This record gives sequence, C-alpha cells and structure tokens, in this order.
Amino acid sequence: MTAPTMKPEASKTDKSPRERSAQKARPGPSRRQILVGAGGVAALVVGYTIWPRERAVNLPVRDSETLINAWLKIDADGRITVAVPQAEMGQGVYTALPQLLAHELGADWRMVAVEPAPLHPVYANRAFVESVGADLPALLSGIAHWTAVSLVERFELQVTGGSTSVRAFWEPLRAAGAAARELLIRTAARRLQVDPETLDTEGSHVVGGGKRVAFTELLPDIDVNDAPTSPALRTGSGLLGRDVPRLDIPAKVNGTAEFGADVRLPGMVYAAVRGAPLGAGSRARFGPAAAGAEDKVIGVVSGDRWFAVVGETWWAARQALDLVDAEYRGGDLAESAEIEERLSRILADPDSGSAFVNSGDAADALAGEGVATAEYAVPFLAHACMEPMTATVRIEDGRAEVWVPTQSQTLTAWKVADALGLPTRAVKVYPTLLGGGFGRKVEVDAAVQAAMIAKEVGRPVQLIWHREEDMARDMYRPAVRARLQAVIGPDKTISAFGAKLAAPDLGASFMSRMAPAIVRGIAGGAGDSRGMVAGLTDLPYDIPAQRIVHAHVDMPVPLGYWRSVEHSYGPFFSETFMDELAARAGVDPLAFRLRHMDRQGRAAKVLMLAASRGTLLAPAENGTGRGIALHESFGTIVAQVAHVEASGPESIRVRKVNCVVDCGQVANPDIVRSQMEGSIIFGLSAALYGQVRFETGEAVQQNFDSYPLLTLAESPEVEVEIVSSDEAPGGVGEPGVPPIAPAVANAYFAATGQRLRTMPFVNI
Repeated sequence: MTAPTMKPEASKTDKSPRERSAQKARPGPSRRQILVGAGGVAALVVGYTIWPRERAVNLPVRDSETLINAWLKIDADGRITVAVPQAEMGQGVYTALPQLLAHELGADWRMVAVEPAPLHPVYANRAFVESVGADLPALLSGIAHWTAVSLVERFELQVTGGSTSVRAFWEPLRAAGAAARELLIRTAARRLQVDPETLDTEGSHVVGGGKRVAFTELLPDIDVNDAPTSPALRTGSGLLGRDVPRLDIPAKVNGTAEFGADVRLPGMVYAAVRGAPLGAGSRARFGPAAAGAEDKVIGVVSGDRWFAVVGETWWAARQALDLVDAEYRGGDLAESAEIEERLSRILADPDSGSAFVNSGDAADALAGEGVATAEYAVPFLAHACMEPMTATVRIEDGRAEVWVPTQSQTLTAWKVADALGLPTRAVKVYPTLLGGGFGRKVEVDAAVQAAMIAKEVGRPVQLIWHREEDMARDMYRPAVRARLQAVIGPDKTISAFGAKLAAPDLGASFMSRMAPAIVRGIAGGAGDSRGMVAGLTDLPYDIPAQRIVHAHVDMPVPLGYWRSVEHSYGPFFSETFMDELAARAGVDPLAFRLRHMDRQGRAAKVLMLAASRGTLLAPAENGTGRGIALHESFGTIVAQVAHVEASGPESIRVRKVNCVVDCGQVANPDIVRSQMEGSIIFGLSAALYGQVRFETGEAVQQNFDSYPLLTLAESPEVEVEIVSSDEAPGGVGEPGVPPIAPAVANAYFAATGQRLRTMPFVNI
C-alpha cells in the first residue's frame, strides 16, 4: 500500500505524544548561495548571521503513529511509513529507497508505505558533493570535501539528480532500518525475558525460540534511547536485491496519485504564462487591457520578462494570453544560424579553449602527420516532460505554501522566499509526484512565478505552463561542436587522443539563475569549464597521451541539466570515433576496444558480455548492421549493442538493443531494468529526432509534432542484463542514455558504410 501524497492539511498534522518536544529552530541563514557544477556541487559559498546547530526531527506524526527515527514511523495498524527525501519522477525511488530500510527492518512489504520527507539536514543529499575537490592536493581536497558535505547538511540541500538517490541513501536507510530492528528486538527480549541474540525479525514480527511478536505489540514499550548507534547490517537474504512491487504504481493506475496539476485549494484561481523571446531586450510595449476584458478573466500580472493571465479556469487564462499586446526591444536574439557560426568559428580557432586533460606528449603528437580527425555536432535539446511546468501557491498570514513537482525542495523554498521577501522558514514546500523531470524540475521558475502571481492577486493560484511555453522557455541541453583526433601506432593501438569541444558553459548558465552574485563575483562569469568535457575526461581506455579541451561560446540560450548531462554528448563523440579508428586500423570494433583495456576489469567484462548477447560480430545482412558502445558514468558501466535496419538517413529503424549494466549492488533489479529501458527510449528519441532551433528568439519546435518522441510502434525490443556485483551501488537513472546514440551510429555504418556524425540522425 502507499501513503497518499501530502495534501494541504498535512501541515496541520497532530504530533504523537511519543515524539519528543522539539527545540524551536533559530532563524536560518540570512544569505545562502550554492554553486552546482556538472556531476555535483563544485563549490559552496555561505554567508550567515545565525547558524542553527541542532534541529529536532520534523517528520509529521499522527497520534496513532510511533516515530522510531528520522526515517521511519510505525502505525498502530501495522503500516510502516518510510520518509523519502528524493523526488519520485518515475524512476522508482519511492520503492527502491523504502526497500533498503524494509530489508534491514524485516518488514512485511505489503505494509510498507512512503511519504515525502520534510526539509531537514538529516535528509540532505551528501552524494551530490562526492566529487568536490577531486583535482586538488590531498589535504585541500579533504578540506573542500568536508566543507561541502557539512554545508549541504547544515542547509538541507535536498536534490534529486546525478543518479545519486540510491547511492546517497544506501547506507543511511539501511542503518536506520537496522537500528529499528535492533530496537524492536531489545524491546521484545525484555518482554520475553530472552537473550536478544536469539531473536530476529521477519514479516513485521520479532521471531525466535518458537515465539512471534508483531511490531505493533511492541510499540507501547519502545524506548527510542535504546536504539544502537552502530547497528549491524544484515548479511543474509531478505528484500534487498529482489523484485518487489512498486509502491507508486497502484495509485498511478487508479488515478489517486497526485501530480502538480492535481492540487485543488479552496478559492483557487488559475494562471497561464508567457515569457519574452530568448535574448530579447527590455519590454517596449505592454497592453494587457484586452485580455482583462474577457469572460472569466480576473486580471494580468506582469513579472520580470514574463506576464501571466489569471482566470477562474485555466483555459480562460490560456486563451486570454493571446490578447496581451507585448513587444520587446531587440537584443542578442537567439538565432540558430548565428549560433552555429559561433560554434564553428570557436572550434576552428587554434588559440581558443583550455586543456583540462593534458597527459603525455599529446599536443606534439596530434600536431604531427598521420592524425585521424573527425568532427561531430549535437543540437540543443528540450526536456519535453509529459507534465509541463506547474506550481500551486497559497500565501496567508506571512507564510507561503507551495505544492510543486520539484527535484529540489531546498532550491524551491530558497527562491520562493527570496521572491516574496520572506524568511526561508516561512515557506513550506509540498512535493508532489513528477510527470517526468530529467533535470528540468530542479529549476524553480514556475514556483517563483506562481508565488508572485499569488501575492499580486491575493488568492491561491495554480500556474500551468502550456505545452508551447514549456518547450519555448525550456532550459536546454546545450548545442556542442567537437573535433576529435588520434594517432594510431604500428601496433594498431591509439598512442595519442585529443578532443576539443566548442560549447557554452552549462554550469554558469544554471548559476546565473540560482546565484547570480557567485557567477559575477567569484566564478567570474561563464568561461572554459571542465564540467563541459566531463563525458570525455575519464574514458574506459588506456591511452598514454590525451588532450581534452573546452572552448567557451557565448550564446543567448538558457541552459539546464538534461538527463545524463555532459555524458549525453561526450560518448557520442568518443564511441563513434572509436569505431572510425577501428576501421582505420583494420581491426573489428570489439577487438580494437579491448586492446586498450584490462580484460579482467569491470568495463571489459561488460563490453564482452554485451557483444556476446548482441552477436556483435555477426555479418550484416539485408541492410541490417550491429554497433556497440560502452561508457561509464555516475558510478555505473553500461554497454549496448544496437541492431539497426537502414538503407539511408531517412530510413533508420532500430530493431533491437542489447544492454548490459554493471551498477554495483542492486536494490531492486526490476527498477534497474526499467530505467535502462526508459533511458534507451529517451536517448533514442533524441538521437533520431531531437533538436531545437531558434528564429528571432523563439524556438521553432514547440510541440510534439515538430519535436517527436519515439512511438510504441517505433520502439525496439530491449534486453537488459544486470551483472552481479559486490561493488558499491552506482546510479541507474542516467547511465543508460550515453551509449545508445553511438551504438546506433556505429550500427548504421555497419549496415550502410556511411558515418553519422551529426544528431539528429533523421531530418524531419
């Protein structure tokens, strides 16, 4: 069973008498800034006047519930509720994370429920900063890492991204479950007058010596101070690593699951919004009167570079948007032709860019003769979530409540508080289920707009972006141009490898919205960035000399984190190029890759298993070819073999994909398989069809007629094999995306003899 998504009245939930009285939290930091870089937090800069050192757990508890610890409460009816701080956007965290705790607890899975965790330092996502200071000397690296982790916890950074959910909470949730298990065992041992070592838990009971006591029977006698500080984790079988039913599916099937637009509040009105063209100057003319005269239209609210119509129904507000006369002064309007010229010019400039990897004699070797060179390009991409941006806000008595599908309660609370001039503690965020996120919903623009509209009209407001607005005012995956070079030695291995990418700075674009003062004052604005080449700086191949360069390109297009981030384009360049180099060396693609790998290593084993499952080396026939690609990202290694039927660039059909994944220890294998399948469809849609072009500051592609997603009829058969592993758990939400585009490109070459170096592969 599942606990319902938190509803408006949840903020007034009674506290259990067993819950210890909470010390009042002192005021939060007066200023806080967080700099998020590719793959994690690059730096944290905090100014504060008062720093809260201790905060009582604020998980809502009803009279019938007993709070066991910050992660767990047990109801008198036997329901076991697990607090989950990560956003559920279809990736399965509302099952995988409770499963970790339930495994250690010995819970009956049929009685496990889940609810969103509130903002609190204990729920901070520490894994989001694991890479901080990685390139610093050991001492400084340790200091930077400690500082980042400490500040993330102190300031409650709850964020879902970077495939960190299971990695971040694997240990905390297992420890919480194990501590609760030992607490219940000690309580039962006192009642039964037996040695606790003779007892265990299973099916929500304490068992041993022929006795069986339900957890619920023990609740009145529990002393939370009896919980161990260092509980032992289970070593035997249980729920871990098993396919158990997902907790979010029943409500999604029967329609009771609450997404952002499902929220209803008394007296609520609706808003539709439209933003300025990308790169436009200030507003030159604004005539809202005609819209306000329409039936069921309440008024027009004007914000910074956007305006919204408020109505008694959303459709009335949406229709009236077209009656608002708004014109903007010219600026650096986004134009695809001009952007492409900038990318080409910067890529060709020998003096542009900074080398973030420069090993061996790569520079000299790549400047000599016999260098293989290929250029690649990828376009801007939209997130295209099925659920467009939305938020509902109610402001009463100097406090704001926000119902929003968000990947970060923390960023939402901070930015809404800033927009309304309220202290952060005066903003309560109720996260709903997400109808897709992919990085888009770590952004807070819809929540901030809804808050400002609610403040202006004095009533609760639900803002829903229409599809065209959602596509036209996205935070896009950046367009990138790349030149790859290599020298192949007499032994038919790569002696030198180089890559230069021309691209804007994604991290600086994100921070210009979240913390502009840092970008201006500390980061120095956009520039060459190591983050932009993250998908190329740690290849799975042993190459003695490497040079990886990023050259920054200014452009008036807002950029955002898109599923697999820099790994969404880097492996397309490198893995397609590896196939080209294999052909140049006269070696088959599998053998060529293996020449550069430890054959006993994890990556080589994944590669060979995928090649075997996909019959990679079988001869092409009837216009069908097979291609392979391998990449490691977010702690996980994935190899894919694509089976492609093609006779030309307009007739590409991916018939089957074999996927092999080594993601370390697994919580729920079915979720891993589902995420690989979803990633492949997501990445394949982008590879075949995805692109956003701009004319006079407006996106040309604004709906699914011009930005198509793969249909069911077009989708390939997908076979996923999970490698059994005792390694630390890796991510699974994003690592399945990177290999699919190069695997398809390589299969296309095997089928046709023609190379695909530019995405999308199919012109529509």
